[in-house]
Amino acid sequence: MNNATIHREEYKYYISNADTYLLGEVLSQVLSLDVNANSVTKQYTISSLYFETPDSHDLNEKLDGILRRKKHRVRIYNNDPTTVKLETKKRIGTFVSKDSAIISVETANSIINNNYSSVKSESKFCNNIVTNLKAHGYRSRVVVEYDREAYYLPFGNIRITLDKNLRTYNTYTDIFNLKNSPSVPVFLDNDQILEIKFSEPLPCFIKNILSSFSLKRCSISKYVLSQRFTDHSHRRDHLTNPF
Repeated sequence: MNNATIHREEYKYYISNADTYLLGEVLSQVLSLDVNANSVTKQYTISSLYFETPDSHDLNEKLDGILRRKKHRVRIYNNDPTTVKLETKKRIGTFVSKDSAIISVETANSIINNNYSSVKSESKFCNNIVTNLKAHGYRSRVVVEYDREAYYLPFGNIRITLDKNLRTYNTYTDIFNLKNSPSVPVFLDNDQILEIKFSEPLPCFIKNILSSFSLKRCSISKYVLSQRFTDHSHRRDHLTNPF
């Protein structure tokens, strides 16, 4: 079982469909395309199942603007269960870290079904997150899915991603059988999501490229946005505008 920890700063922006295409064309000339991307479409699909407590602790921390917070998820790529990751993403302001362990489908299903007694792992991280999920009563909450076009520099941990077609499956959370349920688009307008991640200051040529586009920097959470159409708490205002 492979484990990994990533530390870096992360900025998020809304970007229009047209600028998404144009920025992708420019970045492809100066940065390296992610090795996992399809050579034709230049992208790959990410599907993440997020866990949440009965009182929506993680969701409320994000909505309340708490600077130090974390989320737990199971993630697969291109709807292929060959590689399944169990992850905890932690954030302090704009700084993020991600602990990740590759697990089997059997282990993932045991965690998803809260059958923790059958989880047997040599990974300290996997065991720690299972203990946390069990102690706080976490349950499967929502599947977040999107198509990612990603570029990187081989130094400074610099990575720029264009996340397109953000979608969810409402209350359907069987991440290994998503074909059995229709997806629901999250954005009903002209927006996509740009993420800029780095451990070292961005080179001037990247800053110049980004500054030539009309971008709106926001505190964007795909996890929160994907719950816009599902009311998990009648005590809270809806996460989507009524008009």
